[in-house]
Amino acid sequence: MKYSKVALTILCSTLMTACASLEATVAPTQEYKSILDSRASALQQLGTVTVCCSSISELRYQPLAAEQKKVIAIDGSSPAFNFPEGKSYYAAFKLPTNSGDLKITVAGLIDKTLFNPTVLMLDSQFKPTRTIGSDIITYKPARMLDGDRVEGVFTIDRSYVGNPNNETYMVIYTTQATLSQTTQAMSPSKMMAKSLSVQDYGAKDPLIPHSAWGVVSIDVEDMSSTKLGDNFYKPVYQEAIDANTPIVDPAPNKLVVPAATATTAAVATRATAPAKPVPAMLSETEAFYQSQIEKAVKAGDIDKAMQLVNEAERAGSTKAKQVFVDAVKRSQK
Repeated sequence: MKYSKVALTILCSTLMTACASLEATVAPTQEYKSILDSRASALQQLGTVTVCCSSISELRYQPLAAEQKKVIAIDGSSPAFNFPEGKSYYAAFKLPTNSGDLKITVAGLIDKTLFNPTVLMLDSQFKPTRTIGSDIITYKPARMLDGDRVEGVFTIDRSYVGNPNNETYMVIYTTQATLSQTTQAMSPSKMMAKSLSVQDYGAKDPLIPHSAWGVVSIDVEDMSSTKLGDNFYKPVYQEAIDANTPIVDPAPNKLVVPAATATTAAVATRATAPAKPVPAMLSETEAFYQSQIEKAVKAGDIDKAMQLVNEAERAGSTKAKQVFVDAVKRSQK
């Protein structure tokens, strides 16, 4: 009997620890109760808080890495800014630049209140590219290890690395209009009845008031790193990596072949008349070839990428080979 009591005590202790751990995973809002239970104070402080800056470029941007998940508390210690839709506390981030296309999930976590997020995307010059609001960020009932939330998923294009028009910064805030609104969540009894496929006779679905404070989760996924999964091998193209500086002969825009075939190339050059200079390539055409070369390398089609390099150089490109080399280097990271 004594051993049975000891075993029961250990079992109960283990179960309580597991439940506490599970609750922290399923409901991360537990850590932020004081923020999510303080709507009146949040609205009052928002009305008197001094904004941080006079322009969007002066916001406090923190770096956001690819393959990163984080939960952010937005409260009275967060900076505030006068957005076109009204003053709001915010969180601002600089997105990763040397990556594949990014899949970003932004969610406002629901407890007694909700910080209903709006996402403003900016290019490298801090010019707005798009605003992601209630048409994308919608209510999602609790499922598996995710609690009740409003959530939006969107992608960031990285097919042309270095393009100044790439989306580079992300700002999360809430609008003045949404502070007087509510979000209808699903009651626990209805959720249970739905999972069991039975009739629900429980409580009405709760209305969650929006607040100036809250908790936001961000999940960043580099789509290029998960495209092929973990079970693959990508060989290193050492010749391409070593060819950092192409050798150029006196004829403008005419690349000299590698040393291994230099003798053959010299004979061919003497047998023909001097080549006419190739006209400089238009910047639009150069950008097109660079984009296609990067896409081919990202897709693992090196033969196609090298064909594009040769074609671009014949047309007058002086940057195609270096673009190819840089793309190969990035693909090995």
